[in-house]
Amino acid sequence: DNNSNNDNDDDDDESSSTMTPITTSLFDICDLSAPLPPGDVICAADILYEPKTGIALARRTLEALERGSRVVVGCSPGRPGRPAFLEELKRLKPECDAIRGAKFKDTEGTTCTGKRHSLICGEGSTSVSEEPEMLLVALMDLTPDCLG
Repeated sequence: DNNSNNDNDDDDDESSSTMTPITTSLFDICDLSAPLPPGDVICAADILYEPKTGIALARRTLEALERGSRVVVGCSPGRPGRPAFLEELKRLKPECDAIRGAKFKDTEGTTCTGKRHSLICGEGSTSVSEEPEMLLVALMDLTPDCLG
């Protein structure tokens, strides 16, 4: 019998052969005793709520860049951890022009729609709306070659 246990008939879909697998990992960025999970691209989004996480993210960013990973950071403008992140990056690599000049770029995005958990979007959140609305999101994209 050639039947498999795979209920997904998309295996014959031509596009599936060109898709890149994505692996996600959840861990505490502030626990520097735990190694950063492997990845070609490290994406950190919406975690700069405190200076403590900003400092930890700066250290993890350099760890990722030094091993050859690209790092993309997304942050809502005005988060308290953002200045700490930038200051720690510059403190750790003062000789690196690209790091000293690293900046977030405000980019237009849209708000989320639909039901969201209150831990993610509490009362008064500006990132959720009935209909999609324009929302500024700050992005930083660093590649390993920025270290020179």
